[in-house]
Amino acid sequence: MIKLYQRETCPYCKPVRERLTELNISYININLPKVREERKQLIDITGNPYIPSLVDEEIVIPGKEESYKDVLEYINRKFSKHN
Repeated sequence: MIKLYQRETCPYCKPVRERLTELNISYININLPKVREERKQLIDITGNPYIPSLVDEEIVIPGKEESYKDVLEYINRKFSKHN
């Protein structure tokens, strides 16, 4: 199951949630604190505190500061051809 590390108010997370919904992909939504330094679980997994970040089994797509494109590209590459 895909895990999306995000915050509801993050403008970079919204397009990722919308795309997962458009493609009818089930995922686990993991909400994180606003303060980046408090995102210990995310930092342990991805090496950085940036969101959105996505984990799909062994595949880890870390977030980048003020960007969601890598996560969206992965979702589109893996899932859009199946729908």
